[in-house]
Amino acid sequence: MENVDSGIFSKFDRIAFCSVHTTAGFLEQPLALKLGNTREGIESLVRSARRLFPEGAPYWHDRMELRSELTAEQRKHEPLNADSHLAFICLGLCNCVLYKFAPDQPVYFIDLDGESNETFRSRKSIAVGYNNATCVHEETLKVDLPKKNQCAVDLNNSLPDLQALVAKYQIHRGLVTLELAPGEKHAGVTVNEFESLLVERDITDVLMNPLRYTLSNAPRFARNPLRVPGKAKNMLQYEIHLAIRDGLRVANRSVSILEYMVERLGMHLPLLEHVIDRIASPLEARWMNLGSSIQMLINAKDEDPLGRVVIGTYQSPILIQWRRPESDVREMHLRLLRFT
Repeated sequence: MENVDSGIFSKFDRIAFCSVHTTAGFLEQPLALKLGNTREGIESLVRSARRLFPEGAPYWHDRMELRSELTAEQRKHEPLNADSHLAFICLGLCNCVLYKFAPDQPVYFIDLDGESNETFRSRKSIAVGYNNATCVHEETLKVDLPKKNQCAVDLNNSLPDLQALVAKYQIHRGLVTLELAPGEKHAGVTVNEFESLLVERDITDVLMNPLRYTLSNAPRFARNPLRVPGKAKNMLQYEIHLAIRDGLRVANRSVSILEYMVERLGMHLPLLEHVIDRIASPLEARWMNLGSSIQMLINAKDEDPLGRVVIGTYQSPILIQWRRPESDVREMHLRLLRFT
């Protein structure tokens, strides 16, 4: 969390912030304001996602023996960080956000995976000031869908040559925006790693059962509460209560009924899980804070006339769908903006 240097950006009305990482991103300004613009509010939100996607749960992305794209040496050092990717998506963190210039207000850059094997990673972000953004190009894209309800689609396969468009319209600094058409429902978009196990197994598993990893990470004796001593039972009940309550709050859903059932049902987990399954059905409510649009910064060094679309090594624009539409395609609007 950093405050913007007012001296550098004082002549601009707005600032675009960009992250090139898949587990470190920005909170959009409206969400930060909704959370009170305080560290306490932001940390509470992040803790909720951590409970929903606990570290050490059985994620497919973290099974290195299945990661055929990695060499044997890379598998030794690859971080087990599926929980960070899923939390990034669930929290609605962004690779690129636009803030109104306010030197007395913080900008929230959240790193979910900054430490690996006792080594702290360096993170890079870019800030570009501007006053106006003019649309120079727009078109409607057709995104082909697989024949299944829950899926993740790499939008790179549907995009035109963005760099060619940047050259055509001579954009020095600007923005690429991708937005789902107004009639598109039960889907959202993000920018993250399009790794096959993460997007084809972990994300799909979560779409089918939003509390899958929360419950799978509970101690084994939760299935047989009669073996649990009194204090341990109370502690477990409290932790499950927190995990489910906060998980659903991240999901933007009412939890009053669930909280009542947790208190009334106590440790009767089979019945409790049935209630959870009914309330948390992904077919009934949008469970993630996924937005309907994403942005990619166009940036150039001062001496270069043309900018380049800023995209990290492992970043891809991704459409995530939890219910298939009647059509075999979804429509998205592509726009190129020039900053002045």
